Order: sequence, then structure tokens, then C-alpha cells
Amino acid sequence: MPDYSIYVLDEADITLSSGQLDGVTQGDGSHLVGVTLTLNTPAFTEIFIRDNDPNFQDNDGSQRLDGAQEIDGTTYSDGTRVEAEYSFVVRDTDDPLLTEYTLIAFNVRNSSPAYGTVEGLAFIGPQGGFPPIGANLEVISAQEGPSFNAGEYAMPICFDRGTRIATPDGVRAVEDLRVGDMVQTMDHGPQPIRWIGRRKAWGVGSYAPVEFAPATLGNASTLRVSQQHRILIRDPKAALMADSSEVLVAAKALVGQPGVSVCENRRVEYFHLLLDRHEIVCADGIWSESLHPGPMGLASLPEAMRADILSLMPELADGKARPTARPVLRNFEAVAMFAA
Repeated sequence: MPDYSIYVLDEADITLSSGQLDGVTQGDGSHLVGVTLTLNTPAFTEIFIRDNDPNFQDNDGSQRLDGAQEIDGTTYSDGTRVEAEYSFVVRDTDDPLLTEYTLIAFNVRNSSPAYGTVEGLAFIGPQGGFPPIGANLEVISAQEGPSFNAGEYAMPICFDRGTRIATPDGVRAVEDLRVGDMVQTMDHGPQPIRWIGRRKAWGVGSYAPVEFAPATLGNASTLRVSQQHRILIRDPKAALMADSSEVLVAAKALVGQPGVSVCENRRVEYFHLLLDRHEIVCADGIWSESLHPGPMGLASLPEAMRADILSLMPELADGKARPTARPVLRNFEAVAMFAA
């Protein structure tokens, strides 16, 4: 089984105002500063990787493709070495808030010099870590030697099929809910579902769900969610990091706590629930988040899903940031909180 996976957008799906992504200046990315780039499609490819540590980084000979995989139109054999050649920060100049994103140059080390090619881009951040498609992203800085934990790379969030969602009329399986149905929220009572999305996958790598065994967080039955789906945690220690004793934590950051594990080797069908605002909903007895309706949350979805949402909720096309229902802890902050 792969040790982890990350999502990569092929170089062919990215437009630059000048130059190229390739590591033409010793692989430090400095040649991109001042360049504007655009992501033309949300066709992110999940890349499965074997590694001897949890970081996908530069100059690490242990990072190998887990199985033959196609990247930017070329199929590379099992065991091909890959790395994070450089990182850079972009600023969305179409966004009044000038939101910034960290991107990683994904390098297949089969050229001469080894740093001379960049086959695509990966993205740092939890749900919402993907920049908007079609936006003008200005490169404002670049860094050589990136090293990020695989859990910090962006991926979508969602509930697994069979999850039972609390509604004013009792619990219902997530796959039985429809647009317009009411779900119970922690802060605003019953709220209508504005949009539902679904996708099927084989539950391996970053697609493998995180499983919460019965009684883990007061739940009577098992809950399975995607790894970056955020769970409500109540802990006085959280106030030291977020000025609130209630915080949202990615499910993956809870793995290893009693009753929380990754469930590999099963088919999954993930469901997204979008409400008018980011809410806390009750799923199998555990309070967790709905899909975040801000531009970063929508950017994590395939283009067809995003277009569907904007046709129903055109007000979300304004590019404005929307608040999260609770402060969000980064993965390392959550780990530190539980270790304290």
C-alpha cells in the first residue's frame, strides 16, 4: 500500500504569463517571481507515493511512485523517484482580499539535470487549499528545499456513504438526503441543504476514510469521513492556540487517538453537503463541518461541481471569504494539543 498520496495538477493544465515551471535556475523557483499563472482546470491527479517518512520534500531519495502512474501525459514506472523541487507563494489578484496560496513544484527525477523538469503543481492546505480555477495568481516569493508533511497537502472533504445526518425529523442516511431537505445545525437550528455532491473512489492513500469507532466522541455508531473533513473538538487546551475551547480539527490529525484509525482497502462514496453558511452538523452522533462555501472551499471541488453550485448560489461567485463556524487548527497544532 502507498504511504500517502497528494493531488497534482499537470503542467499542461497551467498557463504562465511568461517563462516556464521547469527548474531552470538550480531548482529554486526564483525565476517565477513576478510571473502570473492560471490553473485552467480542476483535473487534479492523485499521486500515490512510497516513503520512509511522512514528509514530501526536496532531495529525498526515498520518495518513489507506488505503482506505474500517468503524470502530465507520461506514464512513469513503479519506483520512479519524485520530489518537491521548490515552493512558491502566489497572490490571487482577482480577489479583493489578495488571498495567498502556497504551491509546490512536483518533479519527476528522470531528467538531466534532475531538477530540470516540473511535471505539475501540488497545493498546501486543508479543504480550501486549492486556488480558484481561472484566477490570476501572481508569484510573490519562491523557496528552495520545501518540506511539508503529506497531511498538509490539499484534498477535498466529505462524508462516506451510510453516514447518518441529524435532521429535525430524526437521523437520515446522507445518500438519502436531497436539496431542500433540512438538517440540524449546532448554531442555527434547522437549515436547508442548498447543494449535494458525491464521488466514488477506492479507499487507499489520501482517499482512505478516517474511522471513528463507537463511543470515541460520544457517538453510538461508527463514523467515516474523508481525511481532511474537520471534526468539532471541545478542549480547554485549544484556547491556548485558537482563543476558543471549541475548534475544528482535520480527521487525519486525530488518527492515533483512542478509537480513531484510517480504514484502508474499501470502496468509498463521499458526499458533500453545502448549506447557506459553514455550519456544524451532527453525523452519526459526532459534530463536524458542512462544506465551506467560501472560494477556497469551492476550489477543492471538480469544475462541474463548482459550476453546479454557482448556478444555484450565484452569490458565491463574488470571491469573498466566508468565516468558518469555529477556529480551525492546523494538523501540527492539533497533534501538539493532544500531546500536551
